[in-house]
Amino acid sequence: MEQMSLISVREPAQPQGVDLRNCGIDELFDEVRGARMVFVDPPWTYSNSGDKTRSAASHYPCLTMSDIVRHVRSSYDCAADDAYMVVWATFPLLAEWMAVATPENIQWTYVTGGAWAKTGAPGSGFHWRGNAEPILIYKKGKAKPCNTKLLRSTHVSEQHRGLGKRRGGEALAHSEKPIGYQANMIEVWSNPGDLVLDVYAGLCSVGRACQRTGRRYIGAEIDEVRYRSAVDRLALDRSRNHGV
Repeated sequence: MEQMSLISVREPAQPQGVDLRNCGIDELFDEVRGARMVFVDPPWTYSNSGDKTRSAASHYPCLTMSDIVRHVRSSYDCAADDAYMVVWATFPLLAEWMAVATPENIQWTYVTGGAWAKTGAPGSGFHWRGNAEPILIYKKGKAKPCNTKLLRSTHVSEQHRGLGKRRGGEALAHSEKPIGYQANMIEVWSNPGDLVLDVYAGLCSVGRACQRTGRRYIGAEIDEVRYRSAVDRLALDRSRNHGV
């Protein structure tokens, strides 16, 4: 009987300066130090009585509020003495988050907030069709903007929630954030070569923004499917930038 040889399939190599791990964030907390920025885009748990196929839990594992608070508190020790943290929040859980995200609980100090206003999306929600996401900015120490580039607190861009295609033919997945706006925040609140920590990487829009802006990146994504998709997207960005 003819023997079949096994062919191993290698995932694309990650770009230099980008370190995305297929693991939970707890595995990185003891390793990371000196991050100039920390991004937190939590997999919030909703008490959703509507269409379960459209809920966050149908797309990826979600966490309790206490887990998210614990992770944010741990990220404080990973940050530089003067650092910024960006939290992508959600309006239905905003009051609960602000009540527990005190300096006593998370160590970080709240500074200000903004929003992503999404066009092209039908929106979701019970009381009205919500098409915006709040963005909360925190700081550690005496963090100040690293340049004078104007960054508006409200970002307006299109989102299709995976139903269509965006520029370049890439479908926008559930909860994916705009790379361009992430890059703008990174450019204002960090310097080239600085380290950026991504607590919940998802499809790695923060890593892709770091790749574009010359920052070092480390992040964790526990879901293997999303991790592999993120690695593919990083490799695609690199090939486009280098013409290979």
